[in-house]
Formats: sequence, C-alpha cells, structure tokens
Amino acid sequence: MMTPDEKAAVDAANEAALAAAKRHRAQSAQKERIQRELDEALAASFPASDPVSIVTSQDEEAWREPPRQAEPKEP
Repeated sequence: MMTPDEKAAVDAANEAALAAAKRHRAQSAQKERIQRELDEALAASFPASDPVSIVTSQDEEAWREPPRQAEPKEP
C-alpha cells in the first residue's frame, strides 16, 4: 500500500501529466488551425501562386521575319 505522501505524489504527477497533455492537444489544435488557414489562403490566391510569366510581342520573340532593308538605288 502507498503512504499518504506517496499517494499525493502520484496524484500530483498524474495532474501534471494531464495538464501537459491538454497543453499539447491545445498547441496541436492551434497548429492545425493555422495550417488549415494558410492552406485556404493559398487556395484563394491560386492564380497568384503560378509562376510569373511575361507577355512579349512577336517582334521581341522574332516570330516573324525581320523587315527587309530597302535596296540601295543605283545612280
């Protein structure tokens, strides 16, 4: 059998363990909530999360033939 002091020590240890477990659960729930909010914010900004692209003109990309130089006129 346990002495009253041993029982008090076990009860105190159990209470401390329960308090630590509650804190851990609360922290885990908060981390999950934050992660869920971040995921939702990312999904809401999805087009902005695409890689940056630029639009260029056909001249810049050389998609068409360069303009021809006028032939020099003979004297």
